[in-house]
Amino acid sequence: MGLQNFLFTLLLQACFLKGGLWAQRTEITSRVANAQDCPVDLFFVLDTSESVALRVKPFGDLVTQVKDFTNRFIDKLTDRYYRCDRSLVWNAGALHYSDEVVLIKSLTSMPSGRNELKNRVSAVNYIGKGTYTDCAIKRGIEELLIGGSHHKENKYLIVVTDGHPLEGYKEPCGGLDDAANEAKHLGIKVFSVAISPNHLDQRLNIIATDHTYRRNFTATSLMPTRELDVEETINTIINMIVSIACPHPLCGLPPFWACLSLTNPFSLSFCLAER
Repeated sequence: MGLQNFLFTLLLQACFLKGGLWAQRTEITSRVANAQDCPVDLFFVLDTSESVALRVKPFGDLVTQVKDFTNRFIDKLTDRYYRCDRSLVWNAGALHYSDEVVLIKSLTSMPSGRNELKNRVSAVNYIGKGTYTDCAIKRGIEELLIGGSHHKENKYLIVVTDGHPLEGYKEPCGGLDDAANEAKHLGIKVFSVAISPNHLDQRLNIIATDHTYRRNFTATSLMPTRELDVEETINTIINMIVSIACPHPLCGLPPFWACLSLTNPFSLSFCLAER
């Protein structure tokens, strides 16, 4: 009985810190619930340069596969209940590039903006010139910083490229190393996704935040394993993001404490019943 009284007192103190009196519980609950959403900002940087668009016939086929990869990825950005009374929500946007950067859509909330974003991705026509990946990454960083949520630790770039700059083209935006370092400095995590599987271009390693953000991620593949290869890449990246998004102070504690919820005054009795 003494343990129950102690825990009940502790829970009351926590609730008062969140807003005070039980008479104001409705207002407090709404405010806390909104604050506990886990927003993730995800921006796609898609290479539509000559080395991608003209690599195989019919020309543009790999670009079509990259667009399909992106739209399949967007379809999986669904709100979900997260641990410790939190809901993970997504904001997504995209650009494509060659020797110029073309904004497809700024960050927009999912699922309300899903169809418009997918339609714009589907409408992309490849540029088919040089490969200014440094400029594209820096524009992606800019879009992440000016849009989306204020949770700077939950911002990600998905860079889909073969890594090859066209012969004779320079990188006019400071170079790939500079762009990658800027993302790291700002806390933006960057996934490096190859156009085709088992692509070992060193530039893909430079782009990625570290080796766990590179792996053998691929946006296209040859039949008959295409569906499996692409699906594995999408699922792995999403699972990585979800596993590290929005840590909760109670989540690292033993299960008894983790089941307590400041938004639910009856969670204490539930936790005690579970003991």
